[in-house]
Amino acid sequence: MIRHSKTTSESWKNLNWKKFRKDLFRLQCRVFKAIRVGDKRRALSLQKLILKSKAARFLAIRQVTQLNAGSAT
Repeated sequence: MIRHSKTTSESWKNLNWKKFRKDLFRLQCRVFKAIRVGDKRRALSLQKLILKSKAARFLAIRQVTQLNAGSAT
């Protein structure tokens, strides 16, 4: 079980979210271009890179925990 602390919460708020969105968008654009050209191998390797990227993980966690914080979540 992960404990919640004030320092962890503050460091989470101070992350550079704009840079994470920019990095992820750039990778997604590269995947789109590779698929458009027909380079399936490059598209697959870029998709794997997205899955391993820290930016994608942080943004996914933020999406689920903060932005989707509704009654059905």
